[in-house]
Amino acid sequence: MSTAAASPARLSEVRRLTEALIDQVLEAQILGRPVPEEQSTALIKAAFFLRDCNLPWSPMLVQALHGLGRDTNEAASEDTAEAEALQDADLEGLTRFFAGFRKNKA
Repeated sequence: MSTAAASPARLSEVRRLTEALIDQVLEAQILGRPVPEEQSTALIKAAFFLRDCNLPWSPMLVQALHGLGRDTNEAASEDTAEAEALQDADLEGLTRFFAGFRKNKA
């Protein structure tokens, strides 16, 4: 949809749908559930569309977008922490340690 051809009624509908999507995203963030990729992508596209139409973003939209960024950063830091923990582990020593238990059970 072109921003030049957007009528006030259509912009109102876009705002309504965006608010419904914001509610779903914020609810997932508050409950600690992952936000589905389709919802996050749709919310980002809606935000860009509103910006292109020179419409202000609601504080709730800003909060939801900020939360999406935080989710991405947290996931990346968790992956980094796991990788660092594995680098510090003495896998050969652990293998020898657990091998002793297998021999005792047999």
